[in-house]
Amino acid sequence: MRHLSIDILRTAAIFMMVLVHFVENLSATYDTQDSGGHPLTPWWLPSGLAAPLFTLLTGVSYAIWLGVQQRRGVSEDEVNRRTVRRGLFLIGLGFAFNIFVWLPEDTFNWDVLTLIGTAMLAFSFVRHLPMPVPLLIVALLAAFAPLLRATTDYPAYWQNYHFDYDFTLSDVLLGYLVVGYFPVFPWLLYPIVGLLVGRGVFAGVGSQPPALTSRGLMAASGVLALAAVASSLLAPLQTETASVDWRPPGWTMFPASTTYILGTVAAGMLLLGLLHHLVDVPDGSDDRRAARLQLPASVTAFFNRTSRHSLSIYLLHHVAHLWPLWIYGVASQGEPTAHWQAFMPAWASAGLGVVFFAACVPLFAWLDRHDLPTAESVMRWVCD
Repeated sequence: MRHLSIDILRTAAIFMMVLVHFVENLSATYDTQDSGGHPLTPWWLPSGLAAPLFTLLTGVSYAIWLGVQQRRGVSEDEVNRRTVRRGLFLIGLGFAFNIFVWLPEDTFNWDVLTLIGTAMLAFSFVRHLPMPVPLLIVALLAAFAPLLRATTDYPAYWQNYHFDYDFTLSDVLLGYLVVGYFPVFPWLLYPIVGLLVGRGVFAGVGSQPPALTSRGLMAASGVLALAAVASSLLAPLQTETASVDWRPPGWTMFPASTTYILGTVAAGMLLLGLLHHLVDVPDGSDDRRAARLQLPASVTAFFNRTSRHSLSIYLLHHVAHLWPLWIYGVASQGEPTAHWQAFMPAWASAGLGVVFFAACVPLFAWLDRHDLPTAESVMRWVCD
């Protein structure tokens, strides 16, 4: 079962990822850009918005997938096995991605794929818990993250605006739990929140009607937004989240501050609630009833295809711009990373990102038309 609201948001998330990664990896330090004091975030780049949205939607999609399995009569044991297999597949894919795309020294940088794989493993038991328990887990993940960062000396791992670790057991474990790019504390809360939202909002998840309307979801996002404002006002009291020019005080993605968590969860819930209200078929209605806002079939097909192949696009866009960069670095300087973040102006790398994303439309249409394998189809073949 597909929901256009999710397809639109996942398309937006993967587009932002493509744009941000092209600019950051090809241009972040080119010509010493004026970027609000941080060389990796020029003011116009939508940094920090894609990953929370993408991981939140992972939980929502899992809740919908779970409802489909239940309606098909798939046993609980088989659902657990498929869930665990998907988690292990994504973790393994994440390590392979790090080795073959980011080079072996970044094997344990704990990118978003290993986070989503971990979330899948967590879903195998979180889904059985009554609502208050996952909410408590979410609160604990958010509350303990800053305490753990202080205990483990988080800034020591981020001297040059990227995660830098030693190949030791302690650094690898700390990276996974606390100090990596997307550590369990606090990033695991996004897919868990998504699972709860998917359970509560979307019809057909289980045998019960939706417990939360789209308006209710938007109201909840408003409460979280107010909490984010309150956290921002208190941020000057926190040494790890200093204000950086145009950003709200305390808004940092690395580390994921409390203000950032509350704000991004609120934004994701607001957008999902609004789009669910506008473009999805009304809850509990039959197929003859139209959505409140109907998009042209070609636009709907674009969002559907891009969303279905978001994992493949995530993998491919890194290969498309990093492999040529590594090859050119070896050929020109004898070092793969010689031109990393300093290869071209930001406007040029942003343009390349847009061109790549546009090229994905006919590419994946062709792959679908010829029924050729993609990352998603391989995962289904292995795990389901």
